[in-house]
Amino acid sequence: MTYTDAEDRSPQLRGALESVIGGYMAAVAEVLLTEEVPVASTSAYGDVHDPSQDDFAGDVEGSVEFTRAFSRRLLGDGGETGLLWCGVSGWCFFHIPEGSGRSLVDSARWMGSGLTPEPVRVAAFLSEVRLDPREAGSGERPFYRAPHSDPDVLLRRLEAFDTESGPDDVVTRLRDTACRRRIVEALTAEDQEIADVSLHTGELEALTDLLEYVEGTTPDDILRELARRLTRDLSLRARDGVESVDEHREAFSYAEEQR
Repeated sequence: MTYTDAEDRSPQLRGALESVIGGYMAAVAEVLLTEEVPVASTSAYGDVHDPSQDDFAGDVEGSVEFTRAFSRRLLGDGGETGLLWCGVSGWCFFHIPEGSGRSLVDSARWMGSGLTPEPVRVAAFLSEVRLDPREAGSGERPFYRAPHSDPDVLLRRLEAFDTESGPDDVVTRLRDTACRRRIVEALTAEDQEIADVSLHTGELEALTDLLEYVEGTTPDDILRELARRLTRDLSLRARDGVESVDEHREAFSYAEEQR
């Protein structure tokens, strides 16, 4: 598909760009999830002529964002962290501490390596960030493309990442698969000890309610069954006491079947 100057502000162009950008974000998320990075969400923005982006000297963009727990482990606080892909400058890692008032640009560490590096290279950049988040990459922003220009060229560069089912569905499936793998591995790990954890009754109820929510919302059949069985295990142990910890292990038995 190509766009003339008269057409290049159309909703069709924005939709096409958001589709391919979303596919690119999903491809990066897939590599990261395989490497056990807790991806929380992805986003894509495709209005190539949005004047509000001029403050950032950009136009289209996408992002891969992580959980707050990941941010705390990486940087010691629960601020907002993620990878931003800028359609002008390529990839950067950003960290905005809670209550800091800093902008994304203030905190950006730029990857370099061109406008659309392969997803495995982006994952390697994040590995470098995890080793030294404040020094990895560069504070100097590169520019590979003029803002608001050549949308056809950008579409062609990214069309290989387009997905038939839509990037949101792809990312949801990838997150479910990664989560299922981690849960099965945790439940079936060898040499497990019995943890001495004290919970208020309200905390236990909140945890089982959260598991029931997962059971009711996840499209993944195995995750749904794991959540159901783990809820039952916790409820029965709370009723029968610590002596029943090895008796009520339905989730473990089901996880063993999935290995």
